[in-house]
Amino acid sequence: MQFSRNDILFVAVGAILGAAVGLAVKLGWLATYASFPHYLFVLIGMGLIEVVVGFVTGRPPGTLVGMPARIAAFVAGVGALMLVAGAIS
Repeated sequence: MQFSRNDILFVAVGAILGAAVGLAVKLGWLATYASFPHYLFVLIGMGLIEVVVGFVTGRPPGTLVGMPARIAAFVAGVGALMLVAGAIS
C-alpha cells in the first residue's frame, strides 16, 4: 500500500502532537503518573485534528485518511511521546 500526501501529513502531525504531549510531560504540565494516560491525549488530539480539517475542507468525517495512516500516525505519536518524555532511555 502506498500512502498519499494526506496520509503522510497526518502521520507527521501525529508525531508532532506526540512530541508536544511528551514535552508537556517533561516540563511538568502533565502529571507523570496521572489516571488519564498520556497516549489518550495523542489519540484525542488526532481525532480533533481530523474532524477540524474535514470540516474546513468540506469532506465527511472519516474520509480524510485511511485506517493504515491512522494507525501509523498513532504509533508515530506514541513513539515521539515516549522519546521526548524520556520513557525510552
